[in-house]
Amino acid sequence: MSVNHSSDYLTHQWVVAGIVSSSSRFIPVPFIDDLVRDQCRRFVVSQTLEANRANANVTLDALKPYYADNGGCLAGCVGAIAKAPLKLLLFPIRKVLAVVTSVRGVPLEIMRMVLLGRTLQRYLSDDSHEIDAVFAARMRTAFDQSFSGMDFRVAKAAMNDALSHVSGWKTSAMETARQVAAPDENVKDDLVPSQEVETGAKKVQQVLDRPDIVSLFAEFDRRFDAQMKQTLL
Repeated sequence: MSVNHSSDYLTHQWVVAGIVSSSSRFIPVPFIDDLVRDQCRRFVVSQTLEANRANANVTLDALKPYYADNGGCLAGCVGAIAKAPLKLLLFPIRKVLAVVTSVRGVPLEIMRMVLLGRTLQRYLSDDSHEIDAVFAARMRTAFDQSFSGMDFRVAKAAMNDALSHVSGWKTSAMETARQVAAPDENVKDDLVPSQEVETGAKKVQQVLDRPDIVSLFAEFDRRFDAQMKQTLL
């Protein structure tokens, strides 16, 4: 597909990915939430990279430490296999907790996807950064530390309120999440959401344009940039 380079388009894609990723918590299938989340993160990074292709010579593979699980392919696969029995054993408890905490978890996942794309776009637009796998790993560390220290209570309340006015978004997003998790699916170039998900994404985008949320983004940027400087020390 041809990628629209406008900021609004990219933000919309990030929000859609966040909604789809967050909905996987409601699907009663082991491991599907991890798979959907990884695919959606890959989609966010791929779309952002493609939209900034003219300004950056960076590959999706080089950015893998930024968006994928830590440890690389071999270490990640070995770790996943080792943890599989425990995850299966704890699956019913984890799934109940995921549903119970959805009021907090859904908007947080959306915000994570938006900030993942937004932060990458900022750094791709800065010619002073040479982004390779090592730099991407530093970005991941800075991102996780910055995200964990943020107070998203206002954003969570606003996004929950926005989505509460969209009937059927959760069921529709779950269907898209199931498609994303299909064995032959590679969500790098496109995500085809339903009308309900599209409507929900537009509602969330309106929240993101609020002055208080814009200030929240600026605070995250400040924290992230400070963390990046610390990784050089």
